[in-house]
Amino acid sequence: MRALLAGVTRVRVLGLRELASHRLRVVTSLLVVLVSSALLVAVLSVYGSLTASVRDFTQAVSGDATLEVAAIADSGVDADLAGELRRDVPAARTVVPVMRGTVTIDREPTVLIGSDYRAAALSEGLRDAVAADSGVRIDDLSDGIVAGDATGLHKGQEVTIGERTVTVVDVLGEQSHALNGGRFVFAYLPLAQELSGLDGAVDSLLIVPKPGVDEAALRDGVERVVGDRASVVDPEFRVRQAEISGSVVRDSTLLVSMVSLVIAAFLIFNTMNMAVASRRQSIAMIRALGGRRRHLAADLLGEAVVFGLVGGVLGVPIGILAGRWALGRVPQDGGTAGLVVDYSLPSYVPVVAVAAAVVACVAATSLAAKTVFSVSPVEAMSQGQASDAGPLSRRLLVACGVLGVAGVIASWSIVWAVDGRPAILAGAVYAVGGLVLCFALSPVLVAAVRAVANRFGGPGRLAAVNSERAPRRAWATVMTVAVAVAVGIGISGALANMIGSISSSLDGLADPDLYVSSQDEDSVPLGPVLAPAVRRDIAAIPGVQQVVGGQWASVNIGDARAMIQGLEQGSSAPFLRKATPESARAALDGDGILLSHTLARMLDVDAGDRIDMATPTGPHAITVLETVDYVSMDSGTAAMSVDLLHDWFERPGDTYLQLTLDPSADEAAIGKAVAAVADAHPGAGGAPVYVYSGQEALAATQKTVEQSGAFTVSIGWIVSAAAAVALLNTLLLSVLERRREIGVLRSMGASRRFVSRMVLAEAGAIAIVGSVVGIVMGTGLHMLADGILAETTAIEIVYSPLWSSAWYVVLAMSLCLIGALVPAVRASRLNISESVASE
Repeated sequence: MRALLAGVTRVRVLGLRELASHRLRVVTSLLVVLVSSALLVAVLSVYGSLTASVRDFTQAVSGDATLEVAAIADSGVDADLAGELRRDVPAARTVVPVMRGTVTIDREPTVLIGSDYRAAALSEGLRDAVAADSGVRIDDLSDGIVAGDATGLHKGQEVTIGERTVTVVDVLGEQSHALNGGRFVFAYLPLAQELSGLDGAVDSLLIVPKPGVDEAALRDGVERVVGDRASVVDPEFRVRQAEISGSVVRDSTLLVSMVSLVIAAFLIFNTMNMAVASRRQSIAMIRALGGRRRHLAADLLGEAVVFGLVGGVLGVPIGILAGRWALGRVPQDGGTAGLVVDYSLPSYVPVVAVAAAVVACVAATSLAAKTVFSVSPVEAMSQGQASDAGPLSRRLLVACGVLGVAGVIASWSIVWAVDGRPAILAGAVYAVGGLVLCFALSPVLVAAVRAVANRFGGPGRLAAVNSERAPRRAWATVMTVAVAVAVGIGISGALANMIGSISSSLDGLADPDLYVSSQDEDSVPLGPVLAPAVRRDIAAIPGVQQVVGGQWASVNIGDARAMIQGLEQGSSAPFLRKATPESARAALDGDGILLSHTLARMLDVDAGDRIDMATPTGPHAITVLETVDYVSMDSGTAAMSVDLLHDWFERPGDTYLQLTLDPSADEAAIGKAVAAVADAHPGAGGAPVYVYSGQEALAATQKTVEQSGAFTVSIGWIVSAAAAVALLNTLLLSVLERRREIGVLRSMGASRRFVSRMVLAEAGAIAIVGSVVGIVMGTGLHMLADGILAETTAIEIVYSPLWSSAWYVVLAMSLCLIGALVPAVRASRLNISESVASE
């Protein structure tokens, strides 16, 4: 206890006094830790918010169910299967038919939940919707709905959904908020089937086991009854599907985040290292007076813990604000229409962020303290950077060189050898390898700084001497500039190449003059099926030259979900453009199927293989004609004849139409006529029918990628901001450490202008060398990121330099010079007598 009190006293008298006398240094160092913590909170919270919302909704609906019989496709499961399961699976206490869908009320998508009285066995939310004591009779639900209070509906209100008018028979209170925040409507099963366009079918069957039943035996019994008519899965499978949907957004964000977090950790290390090294003389004095090394080391580590805690805790609320901002700009999967996606902050995220900040600060302080304690107190008390000027061990540099080269090679090996999302790890490996390799090259980089500084005349030659006397500080500053440039070049270049490559992979999407679709241009038109009158009436409009239909469907393959596009002759689709003419004709004739690289990889098949495709009408064997370079959606995409899709999936009709107009036709007038037809024939559940141009369809897809890029670019700016603060801190420390030298120069007649130019010359040399290193590292990161994103999106991303990235170089160099202005002015205004007498 006495030792602890003595340590606290030392920290209070020595450590806190030191910090209080250098407020600007403390603030700039703290900002680096704060920004890094905020970055970690923002990334982790945004990454999990969508899946958390899906998980909450799934759990609120499924309740006590442990198994789900899910439809193979979005055409549903035969409702009669529920009776078979109740009869032939004695281990099942209840088999509950469930509908999940979306209806449009007052032009707003609203989640629809449908079931029968058995829903009370699932969860409290559904129990409230069908409770007998609520005053709602079953007869009332034949043409009535129960609404959550967040919908804004009121009891007795008549609502038009499509061509059906229903009555709100009850509005649930706060108890309904467990279901999508109260933004839902509940309909009894027959009405829900009608509103969803799934007459005689349901979305899934949820199975609640009897108490004490063995789960494996229950699953075996259910699978035996279901056979190949549906998928038997865990109710959480929708959460896993949500986790793999929107891969373009998630993967690009995760890649940039991993690289940025490595660099943020490096900036924290540099900041803390410089801060501890600047206290070398005061620590040496205490050692000379009898202070023990282990006590001083413990004190420094204690300060580092406090520093990390304060910076990490302050970064949490800023990270939450950044995460909320970013969540609204990250595009969501079209299948979540009507689902309330709330910002979610898992309890572990603030703990992880603060712990990471503390660990980074402690690790940096430990290494810095080791350097400070490695020299004798007498040598450490001498003026200049004696502890910094000593040459690094040759063995250490060689070892770091080998490790750095191995890391860079390993990053490329991961991209070449690893399939799918794990390839993202290559980004972090490259960042670590690049930093370690640059450390091995630190003598070369410092020599380059000296050579450039010598070009700036007398002030530059003195700046070169300063860099030579403090090589590690010079290297740290060079690398601070370099990482800012590298992140900017790597991120912006890879995103620009990805957007361009996705546009190329969607060649043909913009060819039709107009689309008529069950979804807007931002979403895949999975359904509902358009009314037959839509195609008939549009074909009769003067000026419409051709109408080509098509259909999109989703297929559950275990926990995964694939998208299948049904095509007919005359269709303009990217799949057909990517495939060879022979394969495209065979697919349209119904002689095979085209697969995206992602889906082919998941199914472990290649061109020429036969696959058994699970469909609502049973498995069907079909030949893989070709695998094509197509942007990844969910677990992959396929294309086949629309006639086969109609037959196998029992869903005739179109979910979208492609319109070609006469070249001389009035496009605006035809567009209005088509929109009038669309408005006159809404889809099931009152779903609107959308009309948009081919160019709008392509632009919407590109916008989705750009929206994901908005967050990743903002991460890059966060890292650049942290680098700018770290740069200011390092340059400021370099001036403070040379107060006596500057005072001697001033006493010998050096002007304020000369001193300022000396500081600016050093900053300019560092900016030039750092920018060159950043260009090299950034170009490598750009090329590597292209390879990683090509692996995760399953499209070929062609490397192309982004010349506008030169602005990142200009910006980094400008920040370096601007950051040097403050220490330059401070150096020129130092009091000569106080500086000469400083210890």
